[in-house]
Amino acid sequence: MIIKMYERKFDMENFKLTIALNGKEAMKILKKDCPNIVLLDIMMPKMNGLEVLKEIKADSLLRDIPVVMLTNLGDRSEDVEKCKELGAEDYWVKANTSLEEILQGIKNILSKK
Repeated sequence: MIIKMYERKFDMENFKLTIALNGKEAMKILKKDCPNIVLLDIMMPKMNGLEVLKEIKADSLLRDIPVVMLTNLGDRSEDVEKCKELGAEDYWVKANTSLEEILQGIKNILSKK
């Protein structure tokens, strides 16, 4: 249901949204369709978000794509620091960030590119 809500809102804002349901699927999609930005959850099956982030930043074709961690793990400083050390542009907690704030954050990040 949440994914459908994101799809609708992103579509209304003229963003093309591609969804992966696990980390391995995300890497396949990223290698096939190089996106402008990646919103990445930490808790994913098959390959967690930290592993995906490491792979993205290690790949010469993908490393310049901004990655935002969008998770419900909370905002413990050690989690935020770890993600940023691995190359994440930002770290947003789903429960604390409205869809409007997510869209505005994406627009801000993309405007810097």
